[in-house]
Amino acid sequence: MSRRWADVAELVATQGLKGRLTVRPVRGLPFLLSEGLRVHFVPPTIDGPREAKVKEATHAGGHDWLVAFSGVKNLDVAEKLVGSHVIVERADLPEGFEEGASYATERIVGFEVEDETKGYVGEIVEVREMPTQYLIVVETEEGEQVLIPFVEDFIVDIDEAEGVIYMDLPAGLVDMSEAEEE
Repeated sequence: MSRRWADVAELVATQGLKGRLTVRPVRGLPFLLSEGLRVHFVPPTIDGPREAKVKEATHAGGHDWLVAFSGVKNLDVAEKLVGSHVIVERADLPEGFEEGASYATERIVGFEVEDETKGYVGEIVEVREMPTQYLIVVETEEGEQVLIPFVEDFIVDIDEAEGVIYMDLPAGLVDMSEAEEE
C-alpha cells in the first residue's frame, strides 16, 4: 500500500508584508512546488490556512525559495505558518521524485546510532515515514525500541563507511537507564 501524501518542504521564515514565505525542501529532495499545485500545511494551525495553491515560486539562493500561496495574503497569516511542513498528494508529484532524497530508508537500516552525550544508543531496525519527518526505530542493547526523529537538527554526522549516525539528542528524548553499580 503506497502512501497518499509526501512531505516535500518546510516553511522556515516570512518574507515581506505580502505574506510570502521562505520555503526549504526537506530530506534532500529537489524543490517540487510549482504554480497551481495544491498543498496542505501540517501540523494545522488554529487560525491559519490548512491548504492553499502555489501562486508563485522564486529561487532565493541555496536551498531556499520564496513562495506566495493563495490565502496567505499578509505577514500575519504567513507568521502562523512558519515551522509548518508542506505536504502534497503523491499523485501530483513527478514520478521518482524521491530518488534524490538523502539517506533513503533502506540505506540506514542496520546503522548504529551514537549520541554525543549518552554514547551508544543502539541499531536502527526500521525507518517510519511520518507526515512531517522520518522516525528511526532504534533497538537498544537491552532489546527495547526507541523512536527518534530523523531530523537535521539532531544529526551531527553520518559515517557511511562505518555505518554510524552521530546525533545530538535533546535530554530526555531517549530514556536510557544508567547501569546500576554493584
